[in-house]
Amino acid sequence: MKCFYHTDQDAAGMCSQCGKAACHDCLKEVGSSIVCKGCIAQHLREVETEKHEVQADREAAIAKAKKRIKTSKIVFTVLFVCGIVETVVMLVGSAGKPGFGASELVEMLVGGLIAALILGYYAWSFYWGIPAVWTGLRKALSKTGCFVILNPITWLIMLGVFLMVLMIFGEFYCIFGGGWSQYRKRVRLIHSES
Repeated sequence: MKCFYHTDQDAAGMCSQCGKAACHDCLKEVGSSIVCKGCIAQHLREVETEKHEVQADREAAIAKAKKRIKTSKIVFTVLFVCGIVETVVMLVGSAGKPGFGASELVEMLVGGLIAALILGYYAWSFYWGIPAVWTGLRKALSKTGCFVILNPITWLIMLGVFLMVLMIFGEFYCIFGGGWSQYRKRVRLIHSES
């Protein structure tokens, strides 16, 4: 029997993957099996293709994370500026009133700045936390299966209760660190890029 790749040489064995006869130069021992150079080349092409797909998926995830971080900064800035504008409007409205002095001005400025920061953080944390809460609930409910309720009013009540529970749970999750956790996860993904 002759080698599949070198027809002028005798075969030294058979490939355990494709069954082709091959000479000593065309066979390699891989683990506990003997594989021909054609199967090795095919395996290397598959590994290279898979590596490129993984890299493309990783780059897409990094690009998405960068976009979400940029958008979250815009969300915070817009709500913070809204808080500042409202403070300025309140100051302008209160400036002409009798008894409005320097201490009231400082109180309104400091209070307005703190309120603007809280408003910005509140919106920013919801931006990060609500999608994570929604994904978690969707995964949990996907295992429960479908149940039939014939009354549409009951469906509406259940939908309202579900959305209320989602918002309450989401609010606590977002404000008390969930938003920050989701943000840090995206930042770590971007920094692992290098």
